[in-house]
Amino acid sequence: MANIAAAQSGAVPFSSLKSPPFDGSIQVAVIQFGQASTGLDDIDQAVLARVAEIQRDNGGTVRIVAHAAADAVPAGRRDNFDISRLRALAIAQQLRRLGVPVDRMVAEAASDDEPIYQTSTARGLAANRRADVFIDF
Repeated sequence: MANIAAAQSGAVPFSSLKSPPFDGSIQVAVIQFGQASTGLDDIDQAVLARVAEIQRDNGGTVRIVAHAAADAVPAGRRDNFDISRLRALAIAQQLRRLGVPVDRMVAEAASDDEPIYQTSTARGLAANRRADVFIDF
């Protein structure tokens, strides 16, 4: 069983993908963050380098949807929105440095409105501190 509280960023497996042209939206990565963190570590950098490579090879628009957990900042919802916005921007800036054109990126802040894991456990809260990275074709 994975330790969700210490979840790491990573690429989404590509076993079901065949070859371009793709159609629609494909999730290619998840970047995990610590509480109230917006920084990217070495694992994140490697994952984003792969995302940039995929975009370069296949085209499409990289869409970043950043989230915060309900515990991101004790002060409340506005702070959670700001945290998720800064997470999306950090990823977009790194992808720009890696050669993804600005007009081929969309960054969205979802705050704590879209949890996919339980919000009543520490593990669930940690897993919800994430940014989902898609390529839209």
